[in-house]
Amino acid sequence: MIKRLRRRDRPTERDLAALADGSLSPTRRARVERAVAASPELHAELHAQRVAIAAVRDLASERAPASLRARVALARPARRPVRRVGALAVAGTAAVAAAAVLTLGGPATTPSAADAAVLGARAPGAPAPQAADGRPVLRGPRGAGLPFPYWQDHFGWKAIGQRHDRLDGRPATTVFYRHRGQVIAYTIVGGAPLQAGTPARTTVLEGTVIRAFAAHQRHVVTWLRRGHTCVLSGTSAADATLLRLAAWRGGGDIPY
Repeated sequence: MIKRLRRRDRPTERDLAALADGSLSPTRRARVERAVAASPELHAELHAQRVAIAAVRDLASERAPASLRARVALARPARRPVRRVGALAVAGTAAVAAAAVLTLGGPATTPSAADAAVLGARAPGAPAPQAADGRPVLRGPRGAGLPFPYWQDHFGWKAIGQRHDRLDGRPATTVFYRHRGQVIAYTIVGGAPLQAGTPARTTVLEGTVIRAFAAHQRHVVTWLRRGHTCVLSGTSAADATLLRLAAWRGGGDIPY
C-alpha cells in the first residue's frame, strides 16, 4: 500500500530537477528517491524533468529548426523575467546556450494564452463535433485550419460542445471535452504565436514544447501547432493530464 506523503516530506521541484541532472546531494538523494518510488505522480514529474534536460543539452549543440524556435518563442514571459525553478533552471551552461540560440526578439504579443484560457470558462455555443471515421481527429470544427483531436477511445475524454469567438480580432475556436465529471476546453487561436502572459514552467514531451501555468482559477497548458497557439485548460484536471493530452499526436496522424 502506497502511503500519502506529508507536505513537509514531499520533494520540491528543485529536488526533482537536481535528481534528474545528478546534482542532488547523497543524503538528500536517498530521501527524494524513496518519495519518488512511493508516488506515481512524482515519478512522472521526474521523467518530465529528465526529458527536458536531455532536450536542452541536445539543443545547446546545434541550431534549432525555425519551427522549434517559433515554439520556444511562446515560452518567453510577456512581463518582467522571473526566476525559474526546475530542469531548465538547473541545466547549467547548456541551458543558457540553448536559450541564446532559441530565444526570438521582438515586442510582446497581445492578447496572451492566459487571455485565451478565459474562453474555456464560457458555455458551448454549438453541438459537439463528431469523430472522423476512426481517425484520431474530429470531423469538425477546425481552428486556424487545424483539426481537433478525438480523445474518447484513447483517453476517455468525449467532445461535448464547441464555440467560436474573436480574441482581439483573432479567430478563436474552442472544443469542450468531458471525462468522469470533469470538463476541459481546447482553444486554437489563429495568427502569430501568443506569449503565456504569466510566469509558467516549460516541459518538453514527445518533441512538443509546452508551457504550464495557472490563470483565472484554471489549470492551463499552451503550445504551438503550425505556428498557431493551442490552449488547453480546466478547473479540476491535473496538470499531468493536460500535458499528456497536449503532447498526444495520434500516432503521427494529427497535423502539427
